Amino acid sequence: MKNLENFFYKANILIVHEYFEDSKILIKFLNYRGYMNVKNVKKSESVIKSIKENIPDIILININLGDINGYELCEIIRKEEDLIEIPIIFINTGEEAIDRNKIYIVGGNDYLSTPLEYEEVINRIEMNLKIKFMEHKIKIHKDNYETTYTELKDWNRVLLKRNSDLVNEVIEKDNQLEDITSELKEFNIILEEEMNERTRTEEALKESERHLRHSIEEAPVPIMLYTEDGLVKKINRSWSDITGYKIVDIPTILEWANISEAFKEELSSININKLFNSEKRQNNGEFPIRTYDGSIKICNFYSAYIGELEDGHRLFMKVAVDVTEKKHMEELQKSVEEERKKLYEIKEYDRIRTEFFSNISHELRTPINVIFSALQMHELILKDCLLENKSIDKYKYTKIMKQNCYRILRLVNNIIDITKIDSGYFNINEYNIDIIALVENITLSVADYIQDKGLSLIFDTNVEEKIMACDPEKIERIILNILSNAVKFTSNGGKITVSIEDCYEKICIKIKDTGRGIPQDKLNSIFERFIQVDKSLARDHEGSGIGLSLVKCLVELHGGMISVKSEINYGTEFDICIPCKLVKNVEEEYSFCNSIGGDSIEKINIEFSDIYN
Repeated sequence: MKNLENFFYKANILIVHEYFEDSKILIKFLNYRGYMNVKNVKKSESVIKSIKENIPDIILININLGDINGYELCEIIRKEEDLIEIPIIFINTGEEAIDRNKIYIVGGNDYLSTPLEYEEVINRIEMNLKIKFMEHKIKIHKDNYETTYTELKDWNRVLLKRNSDLVNEVIEKDNQLEDITSELKEFNIILEEEMNERTRTEEALKESERHLRHSIEEAPVPIMLYTEDGLVKKINRSWSDITGYKIVDIPTILEWANISEAFKEELSSININKLFNSEKRQNNGEFPIRTYDGSIKICNFYSAYIGELEDGHRLFMKVAVDVTEKKHMEELQKSVEEERKKLYEIKEYDRIRTEFFSNISHELRTPINVIFSALQMHELILKDCLLENKSIDKYKYTKIMKQNCYRILRLVNNIIDITKIDSGYFNINEYNIDIIALVENITLSVADYIQDKGLSLIFDTNVEEKIMACDPEKIERIILNILSNAVKFTSNGGKITVSIEDCYEKICIKIKDTGRGIPQDKLNSIFERFIQVDKSLARDHEGSGIGLSLVKCLVELHGGMISVKSEINYGTEFDICIPCKLVKNVEEEYSFCNSIGGDSIEKINIEFSDIYN
């Protein structure tokens, strides 16, 4: 070992490189290792001269030279008989990928790729120097053997000569000599076989080492090699890609322990001995590791004992499996499961709430109908009663009761319809009717009522007839609901306009008033359920906040859209656009145009029940 180290540090190393920075890095690495006999040649034409002046022990050639490439220069060197045994290592500093096959074809022994790393440079150079040293030793032993073999042949000739002179006296000795010669020949054959086997073994070892280095470097998982004293011998490309660090950045386990707790076990001699005595790899578990850019990666770490190095140090391997994405997916899956559970709870709550509203709404209609029946009987009795003071309105209190019953009935009907819509059981019955006549009849049915409130009502259309599919009852409900809001929030002397525009593919119904208007910050919320613009305790009109939400649902069930424009103190305009289409029920066509008939008063009373005289 001492002779090998002396051979290393006295070795003559020649660098053929035209790039000063790379040459400077190589010389720095070699000087740091203890190599002093390092020479750099920039021009390829002076290489042969430099080599012959002082034959080097190893040559490092840059593939990309100026006038001649490294492959051609290697072929020139190999043509010199006294230079054929010198190890040659190629250096690739260009963007072109290195041709490994060509390296060995032209007589190269190894190669280095940039950026140059200290450990890789020293390991590759010393490996080739070690091979040369061993070949030199083998050659010396071989020369000694050949000398011995020559002496034995001379001795054999002398013995044969003496044997011919003393043939009758030394027959037994001649036989012994023949036996010795035979054994020597057999020994020679065995020795040659052993030398050939050793040569094959050394070549296989070199090839295996190259494959091992390549496998570690190109492995898809991060791999680190380190010794028991905490010195990192190598980290592969995947390790650097994940962590962002190279071996020159963090060369010891102690420094790696500052980045991740996964390395703290390696600082304990007890854990190192445990790993050394174990025949299986050890799973260290999952640990976070802080990368060069400050991000955090989660890795599953494994450790294993590899073997003993020539210098007596024990070599260990640590493998890191990046499970960051897996962890994120697990957390995401957990979050999704939690959200799914919450969604199920919300849906279940909505189902229970919808069922409750449906049940309570139907239960409320029964007592309301009973109250209506009682009021009707009471009005019949009052009709036959004569009051002394004829100026007293004997129907005053029954009217108040009926109006409040209408209010409750309107609220119950709205809740029932909203519940049906939420449950998916609310259907519309579409017929082919004249939408112009339908809207006009609905508007005229409330004309007297609106005029009694001190308001003017105008109906306008740019088309006289338009047959299309719709549910007349739902259209009536939409128009009456919006008109009731217009009456509710328009002062005495105001104006309400209902207009229709034929837009070919759709019919647009516009209902405009000159009332108090809606604040701009409230326009987006008026169609939301249970929302009212006026939330003050002293608001002058009551309401559940369901009406406009129901109107929006009814319009959308027709495939249409409703929008609103408003300005404070200048009024509000609702725009209802319904697509024009026809359904296959021609036998019903126009039959609903006169639907505003005897029951229209009751419908008006229900929709306008929140408006008091």
